Amino acid sequence: MRLLRFKDIKNRNKLYLIVAILVALALVANRGFRSLVRNYFELKSLKKHKIQVEKDKLNLEKELKTIKNPQYIEHTARKELGVIKPGEIEYRFPSPREEDAD
Repeated sequence: MRLLRFKDIKNRNKLYLIVAILVALALVANRGFRSLVRNYFELKSLKKHKIQVEKDKLNLEKELKTIKNPQYIEHTARKELGVIKPGEIEYRFPSPREEDAD
């Protein structure tokens, strides 16, 4: 009796293995399934890219808001271009040299 059960279990396991192999072959050999898997991974990648682009957009909007600020424009013009307001006097002092320090 035990020997018969062991053979039944062995045959059943072989059957499961054959069915699993056939299912795997059907999925792998099927162009539609491969295309579906490829599209899934591409969608995942595009969603990550979309999130990054949205973060970049927010950062650029903040930067644009800062750049449009009149105080920022004035500060940048004075610092980088040396612009002065009408009526202002610009004073320039020579930088101290190491020779003068002795």
